[in-house]
Amino acid sequence: MIKREMVIVAILMFIWLNMLASHIGAEENISKLEHMANAMERHHIQMNDWSLYSKKTVDKKSIEDVKLFTKQYRQYTWTFKNEDDVFKAIGVHENNEENVTEKLQLITTLTNDHDQSYILYEVKGISVQKDWSQVTDFYNEQAIDIFGEKTTTFACLTGSIDDMMEVVLNQKSNELLKYFKAVTVEELQENHFVSISAKTPLWEDYIPTSEDNMNMQISLRSDGLGGKTTVVIGTPIITSEY
Repeated sequence: MIKREMVIVAILMFIWLNMLASHIGAEENISKLEHMANAMERHHIQMNDWSLYSKKTVDKKSIEDVKLFTKQYRQYTWTFKNEDDVFKAIGVHENNEENVTEKLQLITTLTNDHDQSYILYEVKGISVQKDWSQVTDFYNEQAIDIFGEKTTTFACLTGSIDDMMEVVLNQKSNELLKYFKAVTVEELQENHFVSISAKTPLWEDYIPTSEDNMNMQISLRSDGLGGKTTVVIGTPIITSEY
């Protein structure tokens, strides 16, 4: 009888451990965008738009090199700018199949004093996605094709809350920090604005600061009494203007 009970306990433990492993695996596989979208939904924040962004410094390019680069990506509509000894090639692709806007830039200096060229790639969308992991997979595939290697990806979501008083900005930011299990590294608080740099264990990549490492930022800006509050969440930092 005891042997039978031990077998039953062992089977139950095996099932429990498998369920726990599956749950942990699912958490780890959730994309950063999905984490942030879930946070906004949980805290009744209307999502407005989202973006994924990467940048890489490359060997200095001539104008001819830049134009050759643009021919490799004919699906983009290209414009060229020459301002203050900086040449920019800016390509935009309205990707209707993925329901996103892609932006690809190659920027190079034209002087010998500051030789530098770099590539920027960004994907933006304005709708809640059914499958955030698919969005991330699409972005990663395009980014590797463009950069030739894996680069740091900056993810950012912007949302809004209607008619939220300034006095609860700090409360809302604390709720978001708690959701991400994050601790504050640096903080700026004003009457209509709160900006927090924090560290969450949910993501492994970090950026060093004078105080500690950080890997996410949260900002809330109020338009005043009766106006809306704009909420921005980004990792490892916010790349959009706020």
